[in-house]
Amino acid sequence: MTLKEHASYGAVVSAALYPVLGWKVVYFYLSSVLIDVDHYIDYLYYAKFRDWSVRHMFRFHGVLYGWTQQRQDFLALEAFHTAEFLLAILGVGLYFRSEALLLIFAGLMFHMALDIFRLAQRKRISARALSFVEYAIRKRNLLRQGIHPETIFFEAYAQNFLIQE
Repeated sequence: MTLKEHASYGAVVSAALYPVLGWKVVYFYLSSVLIDVDHYIDYLYYAKFRDWSVRHMFRFHGVLYGWTQQRQDFLALEAFHTAEFLLAILGVGLYFRSEALLLIFAGLMFHMALDIFRLAQRKRISARALSFVEYAIRKRNLLRQGIHPETIFFEAYAQNFLIQE
C-alpha cells in the first residue's frame, strides 16, 4: 500500500478509536504509518548509502511494486514487518504492561493487515517474507535455483537511477 493509503486508513480508524483512547490514539496512528521506515532503510542499503532522497526512495519502491506482479523471483524482507519484530514489541508491551507499546503493536498489526490484504488482492502474498526464518529458508531455495533475491532490488535501483531527473 502507499503511504497515502496507510495514512488515510490509519486516520479513519484512529478517529473511531479517539472517543475510547483520547490522545493516546496517536501511538496507534503513528505506528501504523511509521512502520514503513524500514522501506527507507532498504533504499539506503540498495543505494549503498549514497542517495538519501526520500523522493528517490518512493520512486525505487514504485518500480519494485510494479515488478511484484510480473516477477516470480521477487522476495522482500522488511525488518519491521516481521513476526519476530512484532512479537518483540508485543512481548515487551505485555511484560511492562505498557499501554503505549500495546497501542503501538495494534497500529503495527493494523498496518500489516492492510499490507497482507493488498498482497492477497494482487495474488502475491509470497512476495514478502513475514519472518527472518522464512526469508532465510526461501533465500536458500532461490540460491539453489541460481536466483539471488537481492538482484531484483539492485536492478530496481539501477532503473530508478535511469529515470531520475
